[in-house]
Amino acid sequence: MAQRRGRRPRAVRPHNLALQHLHIQHRFPTFAWRYHHGMAVWHGTLQPRLSSPAYHVEIHYRLTNVPKVCVVAPPLAPQTPHLYSDGALCLYWPVEWQWRSDTLIAETIIPWTAAWLYYYELWLDTGTWLGPSSHDGQR
Repeated sequence: MAQRRGRRPRAVRPHNLALQHLHIQHRFPTFAWRYHHGMAVWHGTLQPRLSSPAYHVEIHYRLTNVPKVCVVAPPLAPQTPHLYSDGALCLYWPVEWQWRSDTLIAETIIPWTAAWLYYYELWLDTGTWLGPSSHDGQR
């Protein structure tokens, strides 16, 4: 009788763009999307506080790559912290958390963008980044 071997871990199956869009539409119905050269681009508005302006954001995502989020309008202040050199928002530190293609953008990236905007506004008010910041001084 052959011995049964332990189960192999299932390979990560990426969520396709249509499934990502379905979840985004469900949780953020005002977000629209377009598909352009193998990349999905979602755009919509987030308003972290009642006194906040509505921020127009775009999320660029090519299947299995890391989503990239940018604030389109209003323009961010000079010297804004927690931005990459291309202007994309730094939503998490890759040393602590890695994007996986089976992760839903609607459950991670968009809520984190709203939180980032909230802390951005506190930074405008106080001059200090009050949000999570594991990598300060380690750039």
